Amino acid sequence: MTTLNLILPTCWQELTPAQLRYAFYLLAQEFTAAEIKTYALVRWAPLTQVEKTDDGLFCHFEGKPCFITSEQIAAAIKHLDWLEKLPLVPVRLPSIGKLQPVEADLSGITFEAFLILENLYQGYLVTKDQALLSEMAVYLYQSPKPMELTPEEAISIFYWYASAKQLLARRYHNFFVNSNAEADTTAMQERLQQSMNNQIRALTKGDITKEKEVLEMDVHRALVELDAQAREYEELKKETAKP
Repeated sequence: MTTLNLILPTCWQELTPAQLRYAFYLLAQEFTAAEIKTYALVRWAPLTQVEKTDDGLFCHFEGKPCFITSEQIAAAIKHLDWLEKLPLVPVRLPSIGKLQPVEADLSGITFEAFLILENLYQGYLVTKDQALLSEMAVYLYQSPKPMELTPEEAISIFYWYASAKQLLARRYHNFFVNSNAEADTTAMQERLQQSMNNQIRALTKGDITKEKEVLEMDVHRALVELDAQAREYEELKKETAKP
């Protein structure tokens, strides 16, 4: 039996820019999870001059011909199971064309931009309309005009924002505790509009003259305040509920 010393990435964060783009390319195709991981294995091992058979792969590894059985492939791709999950820490393509992204954790974007991104993201979850991901890319890559994305670039936007949302939910867990992304389109839009209005009102404390200032706040600064208010509200509910 062929024994190979394959060194593979162990998480999203270890991928090089080229590997990251290839991962998103695979995810944008209509492949099964096993096919995605097998293609990634072949590319990243790397295996060359690959010929598929019913029992495995004839290929070259480190310049030497070898045969890898189907059982060996199945065992090897288990080390790439993390490709089936969202990144625990947000990752994104380091550039799209000449455009550079904002920080992976969304630091530096305004609270207003975050609210717009959230609307677009929730809309994509319901409609799967890739045009909404292109609109999100305008804010995430600081583009002065609408962007046309390749399929892998579009899905990279989804993976980035979805993992960033998970990060924000862990960091500001009091505020995001009741977040819910599942709703029909009409109900979702109404819920988001109400949610945004409530968030802005909470930050301005009802003073509409402060709305512009609030919308221009860094998103993390705004979420720190909203998280603190959510925590104080829950503490107050507990106190008032005591006999």
